[in-house]
Amino acid sequence: MSQGMIRQIELRNDGQHYFEQQQFQRQEQGWKLIIGTSVLLLTLVAVELFWFVPTATSSSKSTFSGFVAIFGAIASVLWLVAQAVPFKVRWQSVSVALACLLGGGWALLFPLLIHQSHFLSAYAYSDLFLFLSVIAFFSYRPALYLAVVPILCSLLVTDTYFGYVDNAITFLSIGSRFIIIIVVRECLYHWFHASVWHEFEEQRLRQELASVALIDPVTGLQNDKHFELMLDREIMAARRHNSDLTVMMINIEPLRLYAMTCGHQASDYLLKRVTKGLRRGVYRPRDFIARTGSSEFALLLPDTDASGAEIVAERMQRHVHRCCDMLVKGELEQPMAVMISIVEWAPNMNVRTIRRHMRDARSQLNLDEPQKWADSVSCYDPVKYH
Repeated sequence: MSQGMIRQIELRNDGQHYFEQQQFQRQEQGWKLIIGTSVLLLTLVAVELFWFVPTATSSSKSTFSGFVAIFGAIASVLWLVAQAVPFKVRWQSVSVALACLLGGGWALLFPLLIHQSHFLSAYAYSDLFLFLSVIAFFSYRPALYLAVVPILCSLLVTDTYFGYVDNAITFLSIGSRFIIIIVVRECLYHWFHASVWHEFEEQRLRQELASVALIDPVTGLQNDKHFELMLDREIMAARRHNSDLTVMMINIEPLRLYAMTCGHQASDYLLKRVTKGLRRGVYRPRDFIARTGSSEFALLLPDTDASGAEIVAERMQRHVHRCCDMLVKGELEQPMAVMISIVEWAPNMNVRTIRRHMRDARSQLNLDEPQKWADSVSCYDPVKYH
């Protein structure tokens, strides 16, 4: 399988995981909406039934009170079960159970209100519940249909059985409601799906752009900007933990001469070989290497003093020679030269001071004439330089 196909699969998996997270968050909002709406509707029904409906009998009021008590008990049990189940793992089950409870409960309550009290306001409350169910459950289709289909069936059975309207009008009304629910749900889901994936792509592009802005395109090493950020972080860490910190300034020649002789394509290939050698000389994950110029590199060595840095420097020189000597000697008469200057951080140094020492160490490496290019490892001494 090609790297491109693997990358596409990884992006698709990451995007699917992100979409499921957003879907879960949207369902959480839907749960709050539909629960709050159900409580409000039951409150309105109770107020109207007990105080504003003259045809309401004591038996209908008792039936409604018993229904609300049973409904509340089932809802409490569901809430306790939901607390014991991780929502992010079983949120689909929670949505389905909640939809069944609310949709089924309202479907049972509706014909009772119509039959015993001729409570015609129940039609308006039912339509309101259907509309809010679409908003609450549109991101998860099974929950939506489990919430609305029982109510639509209840409306159909009630109108057909009690004969308040013509059967043809009843079927047309119920069918129209169901079609509207499907259309609105699909529109909302399409908008939600497109919005989430657009947001995911934007975040991914921002991360890639941020990553590209900190990486050298030729070698794949971190660039000078990223090195400066890491230098500030490591200095703060060294000061906080009272630990050692050294910085290597590395100049490799004859990279410029090789580029002028063999062209930029060959020079880029040589740079990649140099990068391979430098990376082989660095063992610890925290050691940070970056390309800071055309032929200049820098290495951060936390928890390392000057003597330890000299060992790393000599090891890096050996690996760079193994990777590049045959290539350079085949084109140029001059040998490969890896010149390294070690700058050791001291607790009395601030960021500005060590950056000045790094610039001085780099300038000192560039003073040598091409005829004098040779491997060297030296510790920068600010007293001698000035």
